[in-house]
Amino acid sequence: MTNKLFYFIFLALLMLSMTSIHAENHESLEYTQYVDEIIHSFSKQIKKEFSFECTASGGSMPYDVEKISMKFAAPRSATIEEARELEIKITEKFVECINAHEKIRPFLREYPFPSSRAAVMISFNTPKKFSLSNNQVELVFQTKNKIFYQATNRENPYLYDTLKEEPYEEALKIVQGKTTP
Repeated sequence: MTNKLFYFIFLALLMLSMTSIHAENHESLEYTQYVDEIIHSFSKQIKKEFSFECTASGGSMPYDVEKISMKFAAPRSATIEEARELEIKITEKFVECINAHEKIRPFLREYPFPSSRAAVMISFNTPKKFSLSNNQVELVFQTKNKIFYQATNRENPYLYDTLKEEPYEEALKIVQGKTTP
């Protein structure tokens, strides 16, 4: 009798644990669906406005939406000033898009979702000779509240050199200063 009782308790506990695992997965599926909606909508917006293609997306969402990231390919070259302006404008639009999506709000790590959690990377289609000789930016991205501007390493074309790095807030002020009369 005790073996049957033990077996019954074991099965009951197993079923309860599977139910809670399924509930967690169902909840995570809900917010990943909302992230997908945001990414899809935003990539269409950027394609229409800038002609940039979304080449990758993702984020960090272990228990909630901690970070959402997108990578774009730009069919053009860019100076540091142009890359700064594009990185700031697209990141700020991305933050607006995330915060405007009402269904995702309960799942965001912070609301309003800050720019530090919205990662945008832009890869510029710059001929290698041109980027090396004129310090043209090939890659711009934000991490840990800093923007990094990079180009191919002159000695090893598989590596990037950082041309410049600056705090996101300083870059934001520079770009806002250009657009504000």
